[in-house]
Amino acid sequence: MEIFGVDFSGAKSDQHTWLAQGVLDGNRLTLTGCRPTPRAELTQLLTETSGPAVAALDFPFGVPESFVRYWCPAATTMPDLWAAAADLELADFVVLRDGFVAQRGEPKRRGDAFFPECYSPLHKANPNLVPMTFYGMRMLHQLGVANFEIPPLEYYREDDPVDAEEAAPTPAKGTLLEAMPGAALRAMGLPYKGYKNGVRAPQLRQQILEGLQGQTFVSLANLEDYWELALSNHDGLDSIVAALTAALWALDPRVFRCPTPEGSDDFDPVARLEGWLYAPSFLLDGGSAIQ
Repeated sequence: MEIFGVDFSGAKSDQHTWLAQGVLDGNRLTLTGCRPTPRAELTQLLTETSGPAVAALDFPFGVPESFVRYWCPAATTMPDLWAAAADLELADFVVLRDGFVAQRGEPKRRGDAFFPECYSPLHKANPNLVPMTFYGMRMLHQLGVANFEIPPLEYYREDDPVDAEEAAPTPAKGTLLEAMPGAALRAMGLPYKGYKNGVRAPQLRQQILEGLQGQTFVSLANLEDYWELALSNHDGLDSIVAALTAALWALDPRVFRCPTPEGSDDFDPVARLEGWLYAPSFLLDGGSAIQ
């Protein structure tokens, strides 16, 4: 199975998105590359993937419901937002965001409440998530029609309506997962703050790399080949952590915190509109942990 881990950047220069690629065989993840990848190249690469594949992407797939009602009141699921973003330029989206935030502040999505390290997708200071969110949604508009599964949607195809009952959807060639390296590191009991900048950053990156191997039920077969790169570049390190997250999902989605399923007493459809950050909720050494 193909594995992709993406540390996404919305920077204007488009030089800071990093992609880690690998192959998952059983529980062994062998990395085959880790490099900066422009957003257009990343989109093309994922579109051309033949599958099966899982890609963990580090950006918000949607925005808070209250902002949705301000920006796109008729939207009912994430694809509606992606299509709306595809019709905008970043400057237009920023004007919408600024007008909303002036009145309502920067609310988080409901699922983000589980992760204290999360900021609102509308956060504009350091880190500036606004261009990440915007360009990410535009990319998903392209990838969603390329036959990918994008949870928490049951499926999404351009030629099949969401949640269609009249016909089974075409089998997906892969899964696109909203992920966050910091949340995954926290779940693994590894440093999730301070490893990008500051005097202790090199020490913390070393601690992360030492902890990644054997901390989950995924074996990183050749992490040593990328050790120096990850020590010197936190974006590269984040993309490797994202790839590990994708491999964990491929092997056992049950170790992830997921929104309540449809049909349950506390089902909340808002996750299909706002998106959901998928991070491991519990991990035990040596195998998958099922609650």
